[in-house]
Amino acid sequence: MNILAIDTTTSTASVSVKSNNNLILNKVENNITHSEKLLPLVDETLKKTNINISDISMLACINGPGSFTGIRIGLATIKALAQVNNIEIFSINSLELIAYCTFIQKELSKPSYIASLISTNNDRLYYCIYKLEKIQDKLSITSITDIKNDNISDVTEYIKDYIKNSNSSIYISGNAVDKIKDNFKNFNCNFYDFYPTTNDCINLINSIYNIDNYIFNAYTLEATYARLSQAERMKNEKL
Repeated sequence: MNILAIDTTTSTASVSVKSNNNLILNKVENNITHSEKLLPLVDETLKKTNINISDISMLACINGPGSFTGIRIGLATIKALAQVNNIEIFSINSLELIAYCTFIQKELSKPSYIASLISTNNDRLYYCIYKLEKIQDKLSITSITDIKNDNISDVTEYIKDYIKNSNSSIYISGNAVDKIKDNFKNFNCNFYDFYPTTNDCINLINSIYNIDNYIFNAYTLEATYARLSQAERMKNEKL
């Protein structure tokens, strides 16, 4: 199966293509907008694998949370490619992807709890707690909490309370681990400083137990924003 994956949720636009068991990752920092760089990056990555978009049998994308503009550009692009070429889309949010990758890369076996964290440009974090377990050699994930966006101190206290109340060990994983790690001394938890790539997105596809829950088309795919846009927040402040 030939798979094309994109991620525009951060300042780095990334594209991966898997073809004949070869997996190539291309990325570019957002020196100019993703809208100007994404399609050339897709074209460049396809050329490196010597295939055309017509050879792609599945698309994949990370649908948020992150930059609102970046998410919209990425989803608009992936939807257009899906509609024109009649291709299904595998889509997952980055917090879930962090949890899945932590379970796999840390070689966890028994049911595990993972708190995924993503840093923003201020003193706030996106976060969610998940339970992962194996079912028939596949991975199943359950959201213990909703995806939230809070300041660092509130996130720290929330995870602490969860550990105390659940009496469970937990992995705290993501690209914001260093911002809260020192607050968890003497707590039953492990840490993994990690952020997923589009390669991780592609590699996960064959590992998910309930894969149908992650398959979309150009009309059903939606973004994971997890917070109001700046314009919406400003509007609410005026009310």
